[in-house]
Amino acid sequence: MEPFQVIDFHVVPSTIGAHQATLIWEKPLHAQAIFGYQLFLENDLIQTRPTNKTHWTLTNLSADQTYQVTIICLDHQGCLLTNTAVTTTFRTKKKSVVIDVTQAPYHADSKGKEDSTTILQQAINDCPSNGTVWIPTGAVILSGALELKSNMIFQVDGTLQASLDIEKYRVAPHEYLGSVNQEGLPLSRYEGWELFCFHSLINIGYIDQGDRGRIVCENVRLCGKGTIIGGGNPLGLAMRNPYADREQYPEYVSDGKPGRRVRGRLICMMQAKNIHLTELTLIDPPCWTVHMIYCDTVVTHGVIIQSKGIDNGDGWDPDSSQNLLIFDTVFDTGDDCIAIKSGKNPEGNQINRPAKNIRLFDLAIRGGHGIAIGSEQSGGVENIAFRDCQLTNTLYGLELKAQNDRGGYIRQVTIIDCLLDRFMAHPVAYNADGQAAQQLPIISDILVKNTCIVGQNPLVELKGFVDEQTQQVSPIQRVTFESVAFESAKGQKKMIFEQCQEICFKEASIIDQAAISDAISCRETVELSLMGQKKRT
Repeated sequence: MEPFQVIDFHVVPSTIGAHQATLIWEKPLHAQAIFGYQLFLENDLIQTRPTNKTHWTLTNLSADQTYQVTIICLDHQGCLLTNTAVTTTFRTKKKSVVIDVTQAPYHADSKGKEDSTTILQQAINDCPSNGTVWIPTGAVILSGALELKSNMIFQVDGTLQASLDIEKYRVAPHEYLGSVNQEGLPLSRYEGWELFCFHSLINIGYIDQGDRGRIVCENVRLCGKGTIIGGGNPLGLAMRNPYADREQYPEYVSDGKPGRRVRGRLICMMQAKNIHLTELTLIDPPCWTVHMIYCDTVVTHGVIIQSKGIDNGDGWDPDSSQNLLIFDTVFDTGDDCIAIKSGKNPEGNQINRPAKNIRLFDLAIRGGHGIAIGSEQSGGVENIAFRDCQLTNTLYGLELKAQNDRGGYIRQVTIIDCLLDRFMAHPVAYNADGQAAQQLPIISDILVKNTCIVGQNPLVELKGFVDEQTQQVSPIQRVTFESVAFESAKGQKKMIFEQCQEICFKEASIIDQAAISDAISCRETVELSLMGQKKRT
C-alpha cells in the first residue's frame, strides 16, 4: 500500500439503507503530508473533506442499486496526489414500507397531550421486515417504554416525549421475553450489576442470563432529524421514590442514594447486533442516555447528546460490548460523556465479558465529566482507539480508572490527533461495594500521539494501584507520549507519576498559551525531560 493512500476505506454495513450509506476511512500512514480528501460517486466529485474528517454520509441514493465510491488524497496545494485512489462498492437496500403513526389506523396524538404508548407499540409490532415506523416532522408524541424488534427502522423526524408516568415503564411478564420481577421491572444492568430496573424509553433486546453471548435482536436503525426527550430528573426521581427503602433494596444503596439504580435509560440495547443510531438529538434522560449491554456492532454518528443537570446523565455507555463505532457526535452532559464499562466486582469478574474493539473519532466533548474508561472494568477493557477528538471544559478529561477491588484490566488504548484538557490513569475510591477480586486492576499499553494536552492541573496523572494491607503493587505500565504538546504555565505542577513502569516521552514539547490553538497540527518538537525543563514558543 502506498504511504499516502487512506486505510480501510469502506461503507459501514449497518448504515446502508435504501437511500443513504456512510463511508469511513483511516488517515494515510503519513497524514501530515496531505491536505484533505476528495470523494467521487461513480465519476462525479461529491465532497472535499479536511484531513481530520474521515467520514461522509451519502444521501439521496436510489433503492436497490449498486454504487461505486472513490477517495483520492490532496496535497497542501489542493492538488490530487497520484496513485492514492481507493475504491469501494456497495448496494443500497430495497425501499422501506413506511408507517406514519399519526395516520390511520393508529392516529397517535400529534400534539403530545394524550399518551400514545400502546399505539406506537402496535405500530412497531405491525411493522414488516425492513419497514419504518415514522414520527413525522412537527408531530409531538407522548410515550412510555417501547420495544423495538429485529429488521426495522424507527425514524423520529418530530419529537418523541417521554411520559412522566412510571407505570408506563413496567412490563407484563407474559409480554416480555426477558426476566421480570413481581413488580414489573425487567432485568437490566446498571453500574456494573445485573438487577431489575424500570424499562427505558426505547428498548432493543433483553438479557438472557443463560447465554449472554446470544443475539436476541438485530438489524435496527434508530434515526431521524428530530428529538427524543427523556423526562429528565423528574422521571428519574419518580422512578427512585418507590424503591427508597434501604432494607428492602440494599443492593441499590451502596452509593448512599436509595433507589438510584432502578432508573431506566433513554435508549437501552441488550444483546443486540447491527444497530445504527444516527442524526437524532437526545435530551434529558432519567439517568444515562445511550446504554449498550452485551452488544455487538453498534454504530453511532451525527448525534447530539445533551444531559446537563441530570443526575448520572452519562451520554454513551458501552457495557461489556464489542465492535463499536462512534463519530461525528457532540456531547454536553451532566456526567461522563462516554463511559466504557465491563461490570463491577464480583459479578463483572464472574461474567467476564470485556468491552473491546471500540473506535471513537471526530467527537466534540464540550462539557461534563469527560470520557471515562472504568471504573466498572472488572470484565476487562481492550483495544480502544481515539482519533481527532476534542475534549474541552470537562472536569476530568480522558480518564482511565478503577477501584482497587475491581480486578480486571484496561489495555491497548490509543489516543491520536486529539485535544485533551487532562489525561489520567489512576485508582478511584468510590463505589467500593461487592466482594473484592483476588488481584489488583491492571492498566497498560497506552499510546498518546500527535496530541495536545492543555487545561486542567495536573495535565497528566499516572498512579498505579497499591494494596495497603499486603503492599501488593500493580503499576501503570508501558505508556508512550509521542509528539505530544503540553501547556506551559509557571508555578503549576504539570504531571504526577506514582507506581509507574516504562513511561516513555518521544519528541514531546511544552508550549505557551498563545501557541495552543496551533499545537494539534504542529509538527515542530523538542526533547522533553520529565521535569519539563525545555520549552518551545
